[in-house]
Amino acid sequence: MRHRKARINSKRPYPISIPRVTIGSLPDNVLLEIFDFCQVTPYRSPRWWISLVHVCGRWRYIVFQSPLRLHLRLVCDANTPVKKMLDVWPHAFPIIIKESRSRLPLSGANVIAALEHHDRVSEIDLDTTSTLLKRLYKVMKKPYPVLTNLRLYISNSKSAPVVRDTFLGGYAPRLEYLRLNGIPFPALPKLLPFCHNLTFVYLKKIPNTGYVSPEAMATALSALTKLTFLSIGFDSPASRPDPGSRPPSSLTRLVLPALTHLRFFGASEYFEDLVARIDTPAIISVRTRFFNQLDFDIPHFVQFISRTQIPGSFEEARLCFVERIVYIYVGHRDLPGGKAFRIDLSITISCHALDWQVAGVAQICSKISPFLSNVERLFIDPCNVVFSDWEDYVDSPQWLEIFHAFSALQHMQIPPRLGEIIASALQELTEERVMDALPMLRHLYLPRASESTQQAIEPFISSRQRSNHLVTVHLTEMD
Repeated sequence: MRHRKARINSKRPYPISIPRVTIGSLPDNVLLEIFDFCQVTPYRSPRWWISLVHVCGRWRYIVFQSPLRLHLRLVCDANTPVKKMLDVWPHAFPIIIKESRSRLPLSGANVIAALEHHDRVSEIDLDTTSTLLKRLYKVMKKPYPVLTNLRLYISNSKSAPVVRDTFLGGYAPRLEYLRLNGIPFPALPKLLPFCHNLTFVYLKKIPNTGYVSPEAMATALSALTKLTFLSIGFDSPASRPDPGSRPPSSLTRLVLPALTHLRFFGASEYFEDLVARIDTPAIISVRTRFFNQLDFDIPHFVQFISRTQIPGSFEEARLCFVERIVYIYVGHRDLPGGKAFRIDLSITISCHALDWQVAGVAQICSKISPFLSNVERLFIDPCNVVFSDWEDYVDSPQWLEIFHAFSALQHMQIPPRLGEIIASALQELTEERVMDALPMLRHLYLPRASESTQQAIEPFISSRQRSNHLVTVHLTEMD
């Protein structure tokens, strides 16, 4: 039957004819759809459309008739002949000012010329110098009504000139993305309430000359109802609030309804004061890095986390000891039994010596112990860094203070280079003290190659076995 059908088809007197279609025969609306598709391709340049308008007059007409849909922008950098370019292209096109410091001439004449068109600038992305910043501030005293993205970076924050309250004319109604690195802007709280479309605020390496009090910061941020990401970082531990200005317990908190990610780097006292003043019902991730100090008094931080939904997901914790930093990560797996670890809460301490790091971790774990009570897995990682004082360091009480916080812990991994130190601490948990810490521990993961660690941990394992709380030792390959 199949062969017969083939023979019938082969005898058709009129073969099927498919007309040829060229791109020039496509109607304008179809070409516009194709152009629209081009602009959403990954890693596209803001200059993507320029090649299209040089193809022919018809394509140029279609592109220029749809500047909003095609998101047309003019890119100005330090080498762009701004005045000539703006005379050629339509006035309706917004301007992007973008340049890295490596290519930015000291004069920045073209950048300054572009900034003078304040009613057209939509994005500013500059790695700049203190000399050019002074010139920028003089030009940027008018409102920028279509500005959506602003990023200013200076490597030497100590030499950066201070931003005054006349910056942007105190008004940027369409600003959505704000990123300042090393820029001193003490008048920022005056500007933020007039930037009600902000969704992303990233303030890094704030110098002492740009200090903003926690009270002023919280009040200004409360006006940003669309803010989803906030990062505040200081350049010096000297940026801390006056001890006499700590918030009262009866303080009415301000709400940041859309905030989901909070980052902080600075003195713990500043973060304490800030989070005592705000509520973040939508928060899903908090990451902090504190300068080192003798005592971490963080009751408002603990209360702030308690008011969120974050602690309910804590399943796993990681302690990472690095040369000058120690990390405390708490989070969960994306999927049950999955390998992807999602960090919900992280607390980092900047300090060098191992004894300072362990002391800091012991303090923090003790303070946040209510959040660690459901953690079932603990990984301790020296992050491939060798400390010069490891061999001489033994402080069992501080390690035991850390372990006391993990009352529900069932799985613990001990790394090779900290193995004997931690094993020495666990030796204290023998006989009548055998259940003082880690009462639910069932699985202990040790480095296969470290026989000394295995021998040092044996008294703890034997004591648990005699108390009818068996701990299974797993020998694994670890670096």
